[in-house]
Amino acid sequence: MPCRACRSDKVRQLRGELTASDSTLEALKVPPIYVSEDVIVCLDCGFAELVIPLAALQVLQKGDAAASS
Repeated sequence: MPCRACRSDKVRQLRGELTASDSTLEALKVPPIYVSEDVIVCLDCGFAELVIPLAALQVLQKGDAAASS
């Protein structure tokens, strides 16, 4: 599968770690969510993409709903 940004064939699937947190003041009370997933990286342009697992996504959605109420 070529890179979505530059169409290069030099893409590699790597193991990655991501810490996700909201940047609002209210979010300072909520610990970050740690996600470890595969990341697809283009070795030519550096474009990267990943999919956040459903469980971590639901935690982020709950935090967003709490911040907006």
